[in-house]
Amino acid sequence: MRTSLALVLVGLLVVAVPATASFELVEQSGLEDIDSGPLTNWAAYGPGVAWGDYDSDGDMDVFITARFDHHGQETAEKLGYEKIADIPLNHTDYSTIISTSKGQSHLLQNQGDGTFIDVSVETGLGSDNVTTIGATWVDFDGDGDVDIYLSNYGRGDVDSPEGTGENNQMYVNENGTFRDVTLESGLGNKGHSSGSVWADYDHDGDMDCYSLNFGMIDEYLALARSESNILYRNDGDQNGDGIPEFSDQTSETKLFGQEIDSEISDFDTYISPAYSMIDTAPGNPSSQMSLPPAYREVPEGSGYSWAAVWFDANGDGWEDLYVASDFGVSPIYINDGDGSFTLSTETLGMMKTGTGMGAHAADFDSDGDFDLCQSNFGPNFLWVNNLNYFSEDAESLSIHTNTLVNWDCHFLDFDLDGDMDLWFGVGRINQYVSLQYNSLYRNDGDLDGDGHIDFTDVAEEIGLSGTNKTMGVAMADYDGDGDLDLLLAHSDGPPQLWKNTAVEDASGQWIKIRLHGTDGGSNSHGIGCTVTVYLENGDVLKQTSYAGDGYLGSSEPAIHFGLGPHSVERIEVQWSTGYIQTIENISVNSQIEISEELPPPIVDYSQFILGIICTALILLQFDSHRRNS
Repeated sequence: MRTSLALVLVGLLVVAVPATASFELVEQSGLEDIDSGPLTNWAAYGPGVAWGDYDSDGDMDVFITARFDHHGQETAEKLGYEKIADIPLNHTDYSTIISTSKGQSHLLQNQGDGTFIDVSVETGLGSDNVTTIGATWVDFDGDGDVDIYLSNYGRGDVDSPEGTGENNQMYVNENGTFRDVTLESGLGNKGHSSGSVWADYDHDGDMDCYSLNFGMIDEYLALARSESNILYRNDGDQNGDGIPEFSDQTSETKLFGQEIDSEISDFDTYISPAYSMIDTAPGNPSSQMSLPPAYREVPEGSGYSWAAVWFDANGDGWEDLYVASDFGVSPIYINDGDGSFTLSTETLGMMKTGTGMGAHAADFDSDGDFDLCQSNFGPNFLWVNNLNYFSEDAESLSIHTNTLVNWDCHFLDFDLDGDMDLWFGVGRINQYVSLQYNSLYRNDGDLDGDGHIDFTDVAEEIGLSGTNKTMGVAMADYDGDGDLDLLLAHSDGPPQLWKNTAVEDASGQWIKIRLHGTDGGSNSHGIGCTVTVYLENGDVLKQTSYAGDGYLGSSEPAIHFGLGPHSVERIEVQWSTGYIQTIENISVNSQIEISEELPPPIVDYSQFILGIICTALILLQFDSHRRNS
């Protein structure tokens, strides 16, 4: 009885501990004036958010994608129709529905004083009448500045799907203006795309692209079609036009994101037959739809890909790939280091069906390996990495089970105390789902000594819970003060910029690390390279840098570490070459620029040794002749 009472008291204490950092809504940043398209309460797939320093002035600019009612279902209901098929094609109401099936995207420049201005026209980036929902900043040509890849959805017609996707677009940055180089690069994925994640998976020094396709869902018809993803390998500028060319390596690596028996031509996608969806709770209009078991319980994934994350799952120095799949199992592929991958969903113990929408990786339990979060419609997943297997432990770690529609998930140390907290962005998915609330789970460490991390949801306490339909979310230190701020993109209202007050509240010390790869070594921004921080008290913190993360997001590529009250003993960077570079004499509360050291050259002594052997043989032969004479 005493033990039980003690545990209850500890649990109450965890809930009662106030947050040591907070967020303040920035009322007049200029972002609140952005119009991404028609406002919807539940139907929109966007907007998404991508932070990047496009003008190389040291502060973070932002690209906001479109919001749109791609099926027109919510618009039709507002006009009094039960389904779109009831509307004559020549009726003005049908034209109204078509007008809401696309939206606008915008590039906003950071003015350095906490405000942003729309520079879409003068930069040539940002458009109306588009279905761009995902965007990723990445230096795809290795010239040091960030370019941008846009993922376009199109219109999902389950009855007649061919040609309803919209080609993705690759824009090269030319001194702050942008040029469409989709054709030259070969990156025009023509599927129903949701986003992209980039990494140098083959460690040849340039950035490769994994382009995600979601496929098509029609809840009115209760039908769905999956669509395969594409792995683009960066082959460099082979024809001398200044733009790298990409080859399709999906068939070679089997990174389809679903089970496929037929052959697929390069740069094409597989669209499945129309599957009948199953209502998981008949008679309950707010319940989920589900695929039949034969399609949702396979290790290759369901083929409905909202998000993915490149991370080193097994600690061997190579980026592995996890794909968050809706309506089924989310596959994980282990990088073999030779350009191939091994499907490892079953061997790593990850055959759990979910409705994956967002994914992110971090070492939340500070044991030296990277763990995973996955957001779902319903209970979220928190995959704890044990190197040779993963255990899903969200419920026991107080990541509460609920029926929320969770879109985005991100790890971040919002309070700068030295451990990773966990964010979930939430929003309605149909007209039957009630109001939803975001979550920010503070990492409290192992308070009760049971060997497990304790989490407390502090979103309501610090004002982040909200009731909007929060879609894309991304994180950046937009004001340059050292803590991570949040930009939330809503389908039912303007975007919201939330300023983190951890530095002002003196929650903890920090360092921000920017990586710079070297020609002949790693990629220019150190994406996928691992940074380990050793603190003077013996704690070890580990993070990596991403190009594309969460759900419809692309966060700042700099790596932010909260330190609590501690100072730094040393930093180690493991570059893509495998070389580990050590940095000492670190000043806290500062931004650190780390340029890559190349590993020492490997001296080939074979010719030298061969020369010695030949000389010795000649001398022996000479001595033999002399003796015989």
